[in-house]
Amino acid sequence: MKKLMLGSLFAATLSFAQPKIEVKDAWVREVPPTSNMSAAYMIIENKGKEPDKLIDAASNASKIVEVHETVEGRMRRVKALEVPAGGKVELKPGGYHMMLINLNKPLKEGDKVEITLKFEKSGEIKVQAPVKKGMGGHMHHNY
Repeated sequence: MKKLMLGSLFAATLSFAQPKIEVKDAWVREVPPTSNMSAAYMIIENKGKEPDKLIDAASNASKIVEVHETVEGRMRRVKALEVPAGGKVELKPGGYHMMLINLNKPLKEGDKVEITLKFEKSGEIKVQAPVKKGMGGHMHHNY
């Protein structure tokens, strides 16, 4: 009985210390029907006491999803995006964002896009992101 109680207490302690990732305000940019890419934005919040990293992403709307950052007007791919303990990372136009590359079909305002985020510690989190008209920022044109 003591072993069972200690095991339960240890498991509860481990789960309490894990990151607690929440995703808010996700949306995808509407693009012209001739475009084969778009961008997704959101706020990723870690309410836990341990940092976590976004290490991969996938979507039903595109063949490729990559995290990029705008630095001095240029885009660069980010291999992993750290979300600090008790902090957040905002993916927004002109900053960090997700590129949806090789779209499966044109995205129109009102469509819903499913994005699966894969975190190093928290595992997979599925997000539903509505497609909205563009709100400023930059887009890649070199794919």
